[in-house]
Amino acid sequence: MIIIDSREKAHAIQKIIDYFQQNEIEYDISKLYIGDYINYSNPNLIIDRKKNIAEIAQNCTVDHARFKRELERLVKTDSKMIILVEQNTYKDRGKIIKVNSIKDLMLWTPKYGNICGIQIYRILSSWCSKYPIEVKFCNKRSTGKEIIRILSEE
Repeated sequence: MIIIDSREKAHAIQKIIDYFQQNEIEYDISKLYIGDYINYSNPNLIIDRKKNIAEIAQNCTVDHARFKRELERLVKTDSKMIILVEQNTYKDRGKIIKVNSIKDLMLWTPKYGNICGIQIYRILSSWCSKYPIEVKFCNKRSTGKEIIRILSEE
């Protein structure tokens, strides 16, 4: 059974819930201490869903202190977190860049603000070496499937 954090906005996760229902995947909604999704049978593997690269960039900058506190809580629980970013491409000077890893973020630039991809890459690299986290990217249309794949394989 998959547990979904109750603080997830209903409109933001409707397609994920639709996928779960279409594939007869049991789920429940409850407040989670860390992250957004866990598998009840393996609660030490956590998924923290990010709607796009801009959201993870915000976690690295404006929300840096808050997100680091969450990572510290993660360490205390002896868990692993997968940060699942629902964007796996972006445009750089008209060229579509495929994002398979955080290294692919180096050329990313935001619509608003002045943070650049190399800064995001450095912060995420640092966090990945200090904390039990991994960053993965997916297409928004396949988020539900990806959540199940991650929570089933690890």
